Amino acid sequence: MNAKELLQSSIVIDTHLDLLCDVVPKRRAGRTHVLRDDYLASFRAGGVTCVVSSLFNDIEGESVDPLTDAMTQIGALYAELSECGDDFFLALNADDIRRAKEEHKIAVMLAFEGAEPMAGNVELLRVFYRLGVRVLGLCWSRSNWAADGCKFADAGYIGYDITSDGKRLIALARDLGMLIDLSHTNERGFWSVIQGGFPVIESHTNTRALADIPRNLSDKQLEAVARSGGVIGINGYSRLAAKDPRTATMDTLIAHMVHEKNLIGAGSLCLGLDQCDRIHTYASEEEKKIRFDIIPSHAMLEEFVTRMSAAGFTACEIRGILGANALRVIEKVIG
Repeated sequence: MNAKELLQSSIVIDTHLDLLCDVVPKRRAGRTHVLRDDYLASFRAGGVTCVVSSLFNDIEGESVDPLTDAMTQIGALYAELSECGDDFFLALNADDIRRAKEEHKIAVMLAFEGAEPMAGNVELLRVFYRLGVRVLGLCWSRSNWAADGCKFADAGYIGYDITSDGKRLIALARDLGMLIDLSHTNERGFWSVIQGGFPVIESHTNTRALADIPRNLSDKQLEAVARSGGVIGINGYSRLAAKDPRTATMDTLIAHMVHEKNLIGAGSLCLGLDQCDRIHTYASEEEKKIRFDIIPSHAMLEEFVTRMSAAGFTACEIRGILGANALRVIEKVIG
């Protein structure tokens, strides 16, 4: 079976896409049907079944209330799904993802990338759950009321553990049936949560063995996620892939995956491509040489699958990485 056939016959899940950071400003500019016009073709070409769309608050870029920002993003998604309902729908569980595959549609699952919108009010999580949010990422690479984020470059930074309110938030998320995403969480918080004995994900991260920055995971952390029954999503952002980001390529990502496979097995791997080129429009040409998407379009997944196969990944392992592994964890935790 060639790469295209493998893609088209597999469930393909991207566990981290900053989709709404792109959709919201385009809708503010008067556009509609952004999912259909800007994303559908590449999703189809890559055989995508489901994308996990982050609720990320760019509080450093704009003076926007995080709760208002998150609700605006959800509202924009609802509007898009109303307009593009023939091709997209909101996924609430594993069966919805399977249905997307059967109906040749794209499922969108919502995830927090930082608990800022709830501003310490843990019970607001119930409201976001009712609105369709199914994944709780505690923080981005900054501090908030629930958890402290890791830093991209400061290896000496220690930071604080999960706060008491953060622990209450995690407990409620577990009761509701939400998946905990530890991407961006610092090491103290990581080890605190991982001791809970339930599956967690690192939706978009790489290995320190190949790119030694705090944002990536040590071998001990990789092993801990695998023991929890969770998955780790390979991140296509250049700064997380190579010591010199300018040299990052698909083969760089494959090297991370080979390292992880040898350490914890291919069954703990998935895709979390973290495509940001669309929202880094403000970056200078010099910045773009070091901060770019190695896989800027899902249409390039066919080439990526070909390279995985050439690196020794079997068809069964590739199917798992493309989506079956993530689906297994989603079904176990969310239902």
